[in-house]
Amino acid sequence: MPVFALLVEFQGDPPSEELLAAHRDWLFPQFERGVFILTGGLEAVPGRSPSALAIMTADSIAAAESVIAGDPLVQAGRSVCQVVPYTVRVRAADLDTFFGDDTKAIDRTS
Repeated sequence: MPVFALLVEFQGDPPSEELLAAHRDWLFPQFERGVFILTGGLEAVPGRSPSALAIMTADSIAAAESVIAGDPLVQAGRSVCQVVPYTVRVRAADLDTFFGDDTKAIDRTS
C-alpha cells in the first residue's frame, strides 16, 4: 500500500482541550485500522508556524485526503494538511528503540 507524509500546519490559537480530545478520539482508531504509522509535533522553528508530521498509508492521495477530512482539527479550520507521496528507501531495523516510554503505541488490528 502506498505511504504518504502528512504535513500539518496549525492555524490560530492553540485548540481547546475539548477539540484536542476529539482529535485523539478520531486519530487513535486510525492507528488501529493501520492508516497511520507515526504522528507527532514538530519543534518550533523561527519563521515556521506550529506544525506536525505524520506518516500514513492509503490507496491514493485522494483516499488519504478523504481520511484527513474527518479530523476534527481540519473540520474546525485549525489545521491545514498537505498529503505528499513518500517512498521509504531505508529504515532502522530497531525502529522501536528510538522511542521512549512516553510515546503511545497503538496495536494495529488490520
